[in-house]
Amino acid sequence: MTADEDERRRAFETLYRITLPSIRSYARRRAPDDLAEDVVAQTYLTAWRRCDDAVAGGLPWLYRTARFTLANHQRTERRQLRVAQRVTDTTELVEADGTAAADDRSLVLEAIERLSDDEREILLLVYWEHLTVKAVAVVLDCRPGTAAVRLHRARRKLRDALSDPPGPQRSPARPTTHTAEVPS
Repeated sequence: MTADEDERRRAFETLYRITLPSIRSYARRRAPDDLAEDVVAQTYLTAWRRCDDAVAGGLPWLYRTARFTLANHQRTERRQLRVAQRVTDTTELVEADGTAAADDRSLVLEAIERLSDDEREILLLVYWEHLTVKAVAVVLDCRPGTAAVRLHRARRKLRDALSDPPGPQRSPARPTTHTAEVPS
């Protein structure tokens, strides 16, 4: 370890030792104990990564970092609640429509399963994840125009798959006739 690294480590340890009770109390006043400990840990991880800023800024810098960390956790919780609500709403719609809706859902799922992985992915990104075509282009690492064309083709394939549900094998257009020789 170089002298600079050793000095940096000692400065961080001093900052940690002096400020930990204050940061822990701050987090506990604003969050349940388990979340408060996560906030404290994340705050000091950030402080370690940005040691020079943390040491220079001292306790106010750490309070600010803890505040941002707590806000990030709260945003994540709100997003998770929205997703859970959306899933609950979807489930309630399916249950409210009864068996017909369940059958329709089953047909849609079967049709989606018959699509290629790429077609299925773009449809799920647009309809399940609610991404725009521009955002899908970023995810798929292609141009927005290319993503739009892929989405159009995937929709068409899904529409075709829905209009031609799987079932028993159809008989061929021209049946073949086999004549068997009967032994005498």
